[in-house]
Amino acid sequence: MKYYKWFWSVGLGGKFDDWGTSTYFLEIGTNTYTNRQIEVYENGNVLFYDRNHSWDEYGRLSDKPNHENMDEFEITQDEFETVWHTMVPINFQRDI
Repeated sequence: MKYYKWFWSVGLGGKFDDWGTSTYFLEIGTNTYTNRQIEVYENGNVLFYDRNHSWDEYGRLSDKPNHENMDEFEITQDEFETVWHTMVPINFQRDI
């Protein structure tokens, strides 16, 4: 697995545009597809997606292979897991 984080300077658009900009966290598998995705928005909203919850009224798990060089955005698994286990998403029920 590889883990990445980057800032997205464009809003969601439409009825969610007032959420503001976002920071994305991705867990990418060896098959180059996203396994888990976290979106943290400027207004405090948080969205989680994984293979079991891949889409909803807010958005979706990235379904494209990640072949681009994203080394400059790489983070540790610990950083990703900390966000996954401490943030409270508005669209996802975690098993505890």
